[in-house]
Amino acid sequence: MSLIFSYVKYSEASFPMTGQYTVLLLITSIIWVLLWVGYRHNKINDEIKKKEKEERINAKVQRRKKLESLYPSNKKTV
Repeated sequence: MSLIFSYVKYSEASFPMTGQYTVLLLITSIIWVLLWVGYRHNKINDEIKKKEKEERINAKVQRRKKLESLYPSNKKTV
């Protein structure tokens, strides 16, 4: 079994961090940060819109209840 792996030179298994790889890593990191910021901004906007929508719905319900209390229906109970 050791004869199969005898040709591999582990001392040559290195990764040279050249300028191109450094720039690629930097660009990738910047893209991930911008995506995260955009996601966070979108999430905050969604929460604000959801809150505004709930307030509008609650205001409509309150107006409807006020109108119903001013003009009671003439339903006869049987």
